Amino acid sequence: MIILLILILGGGGYFVYRTYNSKNEETTYKTAIVSKGTLTATVSATGNVEVVKTANISPSINGDVYDLAVKVGDAVAVGATLFKIDNDDLDLTVSKAYASVLQAQQSLTEKQNSLTTAQNNQTTINDDANSTDTQKSDAANLVNSATIAVQVAEISFKSAQSEHSSAKMEAARRTVKAPIAGTITEVNVANGEALGNNSSNSTSDQSTTGGSSSSASIVISDLGCLQVAVTLNEVDAVNVQAGQSASMTFDAIDELALTGKVINVGTVGTESSGVVTYPVTISFDSLDNRIKPQMSATVLITTSMKQNVLTVPNSALKSSGDESYVLLMKDGSPIKQTVTIGISNDSYTEITEGLSENDTIVTQTITSSSASTGSSSNSRSSGSSSLGGLTSTGGPPSGGMGGPGI
Repeated sequence: MIILLILILGGGGYFVYRTYNSKNEETTYKTAIVSKGTLTATVSATGNVEVVKTANISPSINGDVYDLAVKVGDAVAVGATLFKIDNDDLDLTVSKAYASVLQAQQSLTEKQNSLTTAQNNQTTINDDANSTDTQKSDAANLVNSATIAVQVAEISFKSAQSEHSSAKMEAARRTVKAPIAGTITEVNVANGEALGNNSSNSTSDQSTTGGSSSSASIVISDLGCLQVAVTLNEVDAVNVQAGQSASMTFDAIDELALTGKVINVGTVGTESSGVVTYPVTISFDSLDNRIKPQMSATVLITTSMKQNVLTVPNSALKSSGDESYVLLMKDGSPIKQTVTIGISNDSYTEITEGLSENDTIVTQTITSSSASTGSSSNSRSSGSSSLGGLTSTGGPPSGGMGGPGI
């Protein structure tokens, strides 16, 4: 009985406390007006500036380097001499190849003369009424043999000419020239250095990924043609396509913002720690001479833009399962209003159904009392964390405190 009495008294006291305290509580609402404006959805990512076109100069002949004419930072034109290679053996190879050409030419001339003689002999025999069929047949066979000999000699002559041309081209490679116009970004040789058999010079029209190309004697980069490479997770990548506009800022250059366009979205993703990413390449509309390869860049890609649409602050949106709703102010009191949403960013969301322009909606509920003040804010979470930094123009203005307590 004593325990029961204590419980009754305690429960009654709590009821009296809550009743008294509730009379001192007041609920107010922070509101916003539904309005029309332009809503822009974007995707952000970070990456690096890359060179579109580079040339790795790796001579394919042996010899010692001399007359090195360039250094890192020099601008070169197509065909400019970079350095030379000392190799006298190539001159000997050219001379031998030329001798083979002369021999093949002489042999061809002899075979052509033999064919002419055989043809003249055949004509004489055929014109002689006393010639036998055997003589005529033998003359024809001699012409056929001479014709084949000329054909073989012509092939040998052309082959000797080709070998001579190849030898001269190989010898000409002792003067190493620039295959593209650009800036010298690496020099990995010095005068007097002996070169071995390396791979031939190569030119790439695809972006580089940075780092040293130490296997190349010299690297030339076209710094007038740069792009930015980033990676996007699979959720964001599906919203990005070639032709979309982008803006770029750079960690190393304050207050510089450049525009560009998406030129390529990779079709094959890369998985790392369970996350799949896709490479995306962005070109520049114009370049600033301070931009350098491998600089860090932050890219904002505009994936969607709608004008003259109803927008509400994201803080006004709530969800229950698949249903989205807001608290709509009616006669000073909030009521639940189901809405259909469109595109969104981190600040605003498009409303396609459920609201009208100039409707007043709740963005924050504030409950206060004489003892303490409580504040609760209802907001709809963004579907993707990569939407950070998204902007909206013409968004709804924030409302003031209003509405009586309920």
